[in-house]
Amino acid sequence: MSHQHSVLFVDDEVNILKALQRLLRSEDMQVMCASRAEEALGILERQPIQVVLSDQRMPEMNGVDFLARVRERWPDIVRMMLTGYTEMDVAVDAINRGEIYRLITKPWNDDELRATIRQAFDHAHLKAEIRRLNQVTREQNFKLQDMNRNLENKVRERTKQLAAKHQELRSAYVQTIGALANAVDAKDTYTRGHSERVGVYASKIARQMGFAKEFIERVYIAGLLHDVGKIGVRDAVITKPDRLTPEEYEEIKAHPEIGARILEPVDFLADIVPCVRHHHEWFDGSDAGYPLHLSGEMIPLPSRVILVADTVEAMTSDRPYRRALPLDVVYTELTKYAGSQFDPAVVQACVRVLDHEGESFIRKDQNFDIYEFIEG
Repeated sequence: MSHQHSVLFVDDEVNILKALQRLLRSEDMQVMCASRAEEALGILERQPIQVVLSDQRMPEMNGVDFLARVRERWPDIVRMMLTGYTEMDVAVDAINRGEIYRLITKPWNDDELRATIRQAFDHAHLKAEIRRLNQVTREQNFKLQDMNRNLENKVRERTKQLAAKHQELRSAYVQTIGALANAVDAKDTYTRGHSERVGVYASKIARQMGFAKEFIERVYIAGLLHDVGKIGVRDAVITKPDRLTPEEYEEIKAHPEIGARILEPVDFLADIVPCVRHHHEWFDGSDAGYPLHLSGEMIPLPSRVILVADTVEAMTSDRPYRRALPLDVVYTELTKYAGSQFDPAVVQACVRVLDHEGESFIRKDQNFDIYEFIEG
């Protein structure tokens, strides 16, 4: 078996390791297993490994600490976390300290896990190729001054490759944090997939308003992450089927600020933070909005788009206390509150999309690649 395809699984549960070995037995790769972090580090010392998937909760050394060690000692190894735990501090730690490529939750989908591992190998091979090209370029610059023109072409091509890789890593980062949003949605059967749909709806509204692809991407990501702060709200409050008490409602109202604080440490999400923090402000600045009672253009435009998309998704989804509402009710409510709760321009754009797409706009299985959607 070629060492170009070697994956190391680290998990203290032997049954998990055996299941992963069975899953990949027909794949063209060498599968290594370790039940402790120290054992895994010993394997990495002895032979080249391209991809490492680690559990979080293990004796002696947890997954985040292990992946941080791997990053320091072997930075080119592609690191992923495979865990059944979705605590926010663990995920953020894994992202920041271990610079993980993916966060995969248990139980996994076999086909998706196999595909993810193949993508990880492709990622490792591309990084190795970029390093090789850089080394070749350095040698040629010293030895062959007459090849300047060709070298400039290679530099331009490498720059394109690196830009594409940066975009891929950015997308992977968003998918990882999006997994946290999905973990929040999964707390309640009635909200499963809510964040993804809000991101989809908000993207369509922004596109209808004629914004550039960069803004549409920002709206999508903000929509995907708008409720991530609910991971800090008690499950009993999130899943309560009855009307919330005033005290419980105050707990729910804290989620935009919690979400903003969760995202603040991630540098490239800096422009997303205010969108998440203010997605429940009312356009007229009334006390019904929160947390700061902003009004009009003081509210980030993506927040205004997300509020409409969030409302449409909530109205057209089943809840414990009512069935999904029909589109004619959605039209009525959006129009009724345009200028008070909602930005009238966003409502008009949403109505145009609803007129064009009808019931297909609120399909529950919508899921797409943001970059493909923008370019389409």
